[in-house]
Amino acid sequence: MKTSKLFQWLIAGAVILSCTVLPALAAPPVRIAVTCGGGSGMEQDVVDRITNDLASNSNVVVSTVNPDWFITCNITDRTDTAGGSVRVNGTVVIKTTDGHVLNTLSTQTNKSDFSLQPGTPVNKRLQDNAAREVIQALFERARDPIAAAVDTEIQTRDKIIKAQRLADEDKYEEAIELLSPISPDTPHFRGVRQLIGEFRMELDALYCVRDAQKLASSGKYSQAIETLKAVDPKSKRFRLAKDLIAKYRAALARRTSRPRPVSKPAASTGSENSAQLKALDAQKKALDAQKKAVEAQEQAIKTKGK
Repeated sequence: MKTSKLFQWLIAGAVILSCTVLPALAAPPVRIAVTCGGGSGMEQDVVDRITNDLASNSNVVVSTVNPDWFITCNITDRTDTAGGSVRVNGTVVIKTTDGHVLNTLSTQTNKSDFSLQPGTPVNKRLQDNAAREVIQALFERARDPIAAAVDTEIQTRDKIIKAQRLADEDKYEEAIELLSPISPDTPHFRGVRQLIGEFRMELDALYCVRDAQKLASSGKYSQAIETLKAVDPKSKRFRLAKDLIAKYRAALARRTSRPRPVSKPAASTGSENSAQLKALDAQKKALDAQKKAVEAQEQAIKTKGK
């Protein structure tokens, strides 16, 4: 999913600032370029009024250098000389440098010159009044929406920066909860949805690593390896998961190649010892009797020979 350059800059800035010793991170002001969209000359009055109004807003920097937003004013004069009517249209468009339109405000006025002489030029004063009405109405109509858009932008930036800092501390659930209420009213909506998806992926990876380490501590290396295989390759813990898989496979190999201990005979009980001794004594007596028989036979042979 594609995100705006401003959103990418906010994330990169949050990551960099989170590595500093700053106790809190404040969202940067919104840089706004207020410009004329046409060449009627009437737009400049609206531009000046909006610029002066924004100058008092601490969350805004009015500048045409690297702006975040453009506020473009356009006024057209549709005077009908033949019909004796004056129509003036005014429009203010608020959009980001990426082309995301935040709001469009419009107003118009129609006045008629009831001249009794056909072909008489339209009353100049009537034209001037129509232009002044549109300038004033356009500024009044655009003023509050511009301020509201700035407030929404600053609040969104604050949440993005805080959420990124929470994620850096592995507090993904808190970060997701902080970003979830952000609505499509902000140009960062798509980027925020993507960021929430990334945080959920990292949360799953965190759980996988923790569960695998618990399994491995109990000697369940095979289950630990299978658990780690679920870590997304895009996760910052993917390298750790690979290292742990290699470690647990080595532990399994060592366990398989280790010789089994030879079982020792069970210790004999008292009755078993007594029986064995009796058997040995009987065997000894039999051997003694056999020896005596052999000696007697030997003596008999010697006596016969004499």
